[in-house]
Amino acid sequence: MKALFRKIPLGLRTEIVLNIAVLTMASLLLVGFTILKVSEQEILEQKIAGSRILLFSVQRGINAFQGANWQQDPRLLQILLGFTQLGGVEGIWIVDKDLKPMITRGRGQRYDDALLKAMTQGDEGLRMEKTGILWWSLYNRLILTAPLVGEGRIIGGVQIAFSMADVMDRLMVFRRLFLILIVVDSLVIIAFGSLLLSRVVVNPLRRLVEVVQRIGGGDLGQRAPIDYENEIGTLAKAFNQMVERLAEKQKDLQRAIKQLKDTQEELVSSEKLASVGRMAAGVAHEIGNPLTSVLGHTEILHKRLKRKKLKDGEILLDLVERTRKETERINRIIKDLLQFSKPPSSHREDVDVNRMVQDSLKVVSVQERFQAIAIDLSLAENLLLAKGNSDQLQQVLFNILINAADAMPQGGSISVRTEKDKQWVIIAIKDTGVGIAPEDLGKIYDPFYTTKSPDKGTGLGLSISLKIIDELGGRIKVQSEKGKGAEFIVYLKKATRGLSKDTRNMGEKKEG
Repeated sequence: MKALFRKIPLGLRTEIVLNIAVLTMASLLLVGFTILKVSEQEILEQKIAGSRILLFSVQRGINAFQGANWQQDPRLLQILLGFTQLGGVEGIWIVDKDLKPMITRGRGQRYDDALLKAMTQGDEGLRMEKTGILWWSLYNRLILTAPLVGEGRIIGGVQIAFSMADVMDRLMVFRRLFLILIVVDSLVIIAFGSLLLSRVVVNPLRRLVEVVQRIGGGDLGQRAPIDYENEIGTLAKAFNQMVERLAEKQKDLQRAIKQLKDTQEELVSSEKLASVGRMAAGVAHEIGNPLTSVLGHTEILHKRLKRKKLKDGEILLDLVERTRKETERINRIIKDLLQFSKPPSSHREDVDVNRMVQDSLKVVSVQERFQAIAIDLSLAENLLLAKGNSDQLQQVLFNILINAADAMPQGGSISVRTEKDKQWVIIAIKDTGVGIAPEDLGKIYDPFYTTKSPDKGTGLGLSISLKIIDELGGRIKVQSEKGKGAEFIVYLKKATRGLSKDTRNMGEKKEG
């Protein structure tokens, strides 16, 4: 039963009522069985007592007519016939001491060995014929045997068979009443038990569960009602105390989180100040060098112009060209610095990554630095759109592609592919350039860090790219060995729906 209840999803009230009903029915069956057996025994004893009286009357009647040919006396035969016509008597058999029949009246089976045993032992015998099992017996026949005594000796025997139909009728009435009482009592107990359990146990527990669910949703102001001063009431009190302690702990946790947040903000502010200091030093260094050169060139130009030696025209043109380049370098540094410090754009859109990659390659491939570089493009099929900003993402691709081209001054190849997994839309850019030294991998995203010559980079490209990808919720991963090229892998969040318009796998080769 327990295993059955585990498999069937039942409510607490239903399960308790069912268990009580089973126990009640078991107890009623036990009590009813006992009462039935007692009543059954009493009815049987009444039947046996009445049958013995009839047997005794037959014995007295035979003794009264003993004499010569008594078994043929019409008066005795008339009396025996009257006995057989009584309700419940199936037959009467009278035999001599050799078991030869002298008088037979009625129907049913003839006498058997039980009659010989009664005559031999000189005592009355009783046999009950029945079928069925212990708790549901079916009685068919009662057979009484007794010796006949005349002049102090046994002269024969008598056997009387009684029908048990009347007994079975009474027993069946008792048994039907017993079953009806069990059913009615069980229904009453289930009905009243359900009402009482709902009021005393189930409803308080249900209210407690509702409070627990609201507290689980974050409302720590809820408290369990205390309706009864019993175990459920004690449980509600203990639960309320636990919730109060939990609310206190939550307040302590909130205070601790606030303190941590304040400390973090202080640390971030300190780090920002330090970063600004490092950036200012970098800016001063990066701008200082070209400014010194510009000032030197300007001073020489000033002196030459002052002397008005026009034959030095070629020298003057070279000085002017150098001044122009250093000024452009200052301008580029300032633009990258403004881009790095610019607040993030809040504009977000679903970006067709395959199309954006193709557009980016078209833009950069016409530049002189890409003329000796072969580009291999592989676009994933059924590629989902990415969540981001197309202009910012294109800037990231430009920075990575230009860095790859600058790492291959003598030419090489760049492999660009798009992929997808369960969470990300992936862009991988791999080159065959000089690679990145292990000691430099941790510095490539630092502002103003670069291994390029001053006229080719400011060291802000990858810093800006990392900042953009972080703001879009993605990440950048780099894999490189010195002398074996580098691979930058950009992970972008998938859009909620939509596919790239151009999902064909394609390869493009361009050689200078």
